[in-house]
Amino acid sequence: MDALAKAFADLSDGYREVLSLADWEGMSIAEIAVVLGCSANAVRIRLHRARRRLARALSVDPPRRAARTQVPEGDSA
Repeated sequence: MDALAKAFADLSDGYREVLSLADWEGMSIAEIAVVLGCSANAVRIRLHRARRRLARALSVDPPRRAARTQVPEGDSA
């Protein structure tokens, strides 16, 4: 499975649906609002969040972790 397919599959059902309607089906915000039974503003917000989460999932930057300093056994710090 490629990175885009995995990132898309990992999104919630609602985010996958709004992305599919907008980007794959080419529907307008108003059309999506009718299909989902919500306001156009709610669609805009959901679509923005979905795109942001998808972009984050595709980011090449690894997650940052705090560096650990290991003290060898027998040594006291």
